[in-house]
Amino acid sequence: MQSAVSGIAPAVLMSAALAAGPALAQSPADFYKGKTVTIYVGLSAGGGYDTNARLVGRHIGKYIPGNPNVVVRNMPGAGGLVMTNHVAQVAPADGTNIGAPQRGVPFEPLLGQASKAKFDPRTLQWIGSVNSDTSVALVHSRTGIKTWADLKNRETVIAGTGVGTESVVIPYVLRNLMGLKFKVIAGFPGGNEMNLAMERGEVDGRGTFSWTSIKPHYKDMIESGKYRILFQMGLRQHQDLKDVPLIVDLAEDPETKQILKVQFTAFELGRPLFVAEAVPADRVEILRKAFDLSMKDPDLMSEAVKSDQEVNPMSGAEMAAAFKEVYATPPALIAKLANASTDKPDLKVLQGAAKEGE
Repeated sequence: MQSAVSGIAPAVLMSAALAAGPALAQSPADFYKGKTVTIYVGLSAGGGYDTNARLVGRHIGKYIPGNPNVVVRNMPGAGGLVMTNHVAQVAPADGTNIGAPQRGVPFEPLLGQASKAKFDPRTLQWIGSVNSDTSVALVHSRTGIKTWADLKNRETVIAGTGVGTESVVIPYVLRNLMGLKFKVIAGFPGGNEMNLAMERGEVDGRGTFSWTSIKPHYKDMIESGKYRILFQMGLRQHQDLKDVPLIVDLAEDPETKQILKVQFTAFELGRPLFVAEAVPADRVEILRKAFDLSMKDPDLMSEAVKSDQEVNPMSGAEMAAAFKEVYATPPALIAKLANASTDKPDLKVLQGAAKEGE
């Protein structure tokens, strides 16, 4: 008796082989030609992450073989976690879907069982980041708060996005480890909505605010005296903020400093871009190369200067190495960070806000 394979006519086998050949040998230019590459932003339109993604989107396409159309789509929810889960697990993993999450989202799995992440940052494929970042805490002048030390003596209400994102997590980490009396109202879709809440007096300020997002509005927000920057967050002081204390330096004991350094590694990764784990390696390499080339594009650089956006990129390979290093932190310290991250006394979530795991 003939086997199932041997019983198939040779002509049919030959036809199938010929049909499969071009697909297997499809060049990157053939694949991307006529396609649309979508960059998904995990926050609402108009904020720093959105502006940054659109800067990349306007220039990266010319360096991808086949010159695909590149569009940016906003998918707010849980501070970027909804979008990150979508690109990692739901969207086609073919190299046409790129995620641009809040920088703290890839560290969300450090929360362990409390995490709503459906991805492992160590296996996501990182494309690059336009810039490392520094974040600051600031309050409206009407609060009367003058320095970071005032936060130890009075409750300060600040705005946040998703419950598991850095805009909510970091204030509570600093409350639990350093005694800063932050209280967070979460559920704002993005930076524009949080800023509007500050203006209206619905909150006192923001516990995290990217310096690259503030810088274009510095005169109106800071020099005018309307807002006061209390401290900066990251692993090193920003060259523009030499007179603003680094919160890591204000920690009183070495263990707290080490825990905060794990938390603030996210700022070194700035504005991360990734594709899903299952995207073919050759397309990942194409996107990484296109990103690297776009970071040297004269038109992109000129546009960045005009809009006060910093460009000091990190490669995808460098980002992957950084994630592996952070996730190799001793479990005892990770546990303390997780406890400090998940203990959120008096947290308020706006009615109708997207749930963290959506």
